[in-house]
Amino acid sequence: MKKEECFGLIDRYILFGGGPLLILTAKILKNRGIQVIVVTSHRHAKEVRRIGLKSDTLLTHLEDAKVEYVVSHNIENDAKVLRAISDTTIGLSFGAAWIFKQSFIEKFNGKLLNLHGSQLPKNRGGGGFSWRIMQGNKESAALIHKIDESVDTGDIVFCKQYSYPQDCKIPLDYQKYSDEKYVELLNVFFDKVRDLQSFDVSVQDESQSSYWPRLSTDVHGFIDWNWSAKHLERFINAFDDPYTGASTFVEDNKVRLKECSLIYDGCEFHPFQTGIIYRKNSNGVFIAANSSSLFVAQVLNENGNDIKSALQVGDRFYTPSKYIETAMEYRAVYTPSGLKES
Repeated sequence: MKKEECFGLIDRYILFGGGPLLILTAKILKNRGIQVIVVTSHRHAKEVRRIGLKSDTLLTHLEDAKVEYVVSHNIENDAKVLRAISDTTIGLSFGAAWIFKQSFIEKFNGKLLNLHGSQLPKNRGGGGFSWRIMQGNKESAALIHKIDESVDTGDIVFCKQYSYPQDCKIPLDYQKYSDEKYVELLNVFFDKVRDLQSFDVSVQDESQSSYWPRLSTDVHGFIDWNWSAKHLERFINAFDDPYTGASTFVEDNKVRLKECSLIYDGCEFHPFQTGIIYRKNSNGVFIAANSSSLFVAQVLNENGNDIKSALQVGDRFYTPSKYIETAMEYRAVYTPSGLKES
């Protein structure tokens, strides 16, 4: 079911959350001469993000762009935030750290919106890029929907579907391509709002819904070497940049693997060979796996140093079962301050 809806005269945007796309959007609005204010959490404020050639914190990027911001622990009673909301304000959420309560949502009178970088009602929830890499799913969407009290269930306002190219392998690749598509969508969205055009707003079809919880690389990112080579490659890539990497052990030392590729080396390995380094060169290590082989270019120790040159053929990667069990049991919950302690 669809209905036409116009947001009316808008003279200010409030951007909630963090990340590169929020920074790009703030710059777009400022260049358009539209008033913009960023409301972010302490967790997002200190995150380092790369924009163009510069890596810096969210706040430094905003200060360089001369964008007004508020770092808030509780937006429900933050006077600066509440003063910024008016009948001519649209709120946009970019992975905001808060759960918006109904009393706060109502202050926007239907103009508090969320950017969700995948298809809805499929793929609700968090960890979007990583889950899709694990699934081998290249279909996606740049999508804007209304915020209600449930997770990603609000009416869809504007959407453009697309597919990721084959050279997108790790979350950073997906993020960059997704941001490009969102910049295109947002420019059209801002034009339509400015010109008082209507949007075809549609209700989500619950019979098609799915939800995936948030992920913690440090807890969920442990490699189960019993999986097939294809699923191992997807899993390792799912926790690659901008994350710290999928974890396992070699000679009692915890390591993180990055830059993983599936290769067909003409060998059919027995399950007991899985995880063994059977060849190495200056570029990386070849690892036996079920059904095929893996090539891994980075093996990082806990200090972030690449130790692949110190590894020997015959060394084995393994993960004790207690880490796999914890990963299956644990549910990551993030607050404005960061990951909630269990």
